[in-house]
Amino acid sequence: MTQRIPALTDDELSAEQCAAMDQMRGVWGTPWNIGRTMANNPQIVRGFLGFWQAIDGSGLQPMDREVICFEMAAANGCHYCIPAHRAVAKSRGLDLAPLERIAAGEALEGDDRPAILQRLVRRLVATKGALDDAELDAARQTFTNAELIAIVAEIAHCVFTNSLNRLAQTEIDPFLPRQPIA
Repeated sequence: MTQRIPALTDDELSAEQCAAMDQMRGVWGTPWNIGRTMANNPQIVRGFLGFWQAIDGSGLQPMDREVICFEMAAANGCHYCIPAHRAVAKSRGLDLAPLERIAAGEALEGDDRPAILQRLVRRLVATKGALDDAELDAARQTFTNAELIAIVAEIAHCVFTNSLNRLAQTEIDPFLPRQPIA
C-alpha cells in the first residue's frame, strides 16, 4: 500500500506547517505518520490537537478512551489506529486483553465499565446518537452527563482519524506494534 496523501518530512514543511508540527511535538513528542499526514493542513493540526487535549482532560478514564478508540478502529477498518492505540494503551499501563478482543471485532461480555462502554459506543454509532430514553437512562447508570458528552467527542475524534488514515492510506510507523502485545 502506497500512502496517498504524503506524511511530510521536516524538510518539506512550510513555515506554517512547521509551527503546527512544533505544536504537535509539544503535545505528543515525536510526530507520528498520522500527524505528518495531517500537516498538509496546519489549521487542522491545531484544531485536532486542541480537541485531543480537551478529550484527554474531559474526565474519561484512560481505559474508556482506548475502548472507544479500539471499537471505532475495528468497526471502521482503520489499519493504522489499532497499532497506534496498542502503543498508547501499553504506555498507559492498561489491560490489553479486552482491547485485543475489541480489535478482533468481539463484543465484551459482562457488566464491567469497558463492556458497558463498548455496547454504548455501538449503539451511539448505530443510532447516530439518537438513543431512546430507556437507553440514555441505562447509560446514566454508569456514566455522568459530562462523560456522555466526552464519549461522543471521542467517537468524533475517531471518525476523523480513522477516515483520514483510510483515505491517505497512512503508513504504519515502524515503532508501532502490528501484532497484539503479549
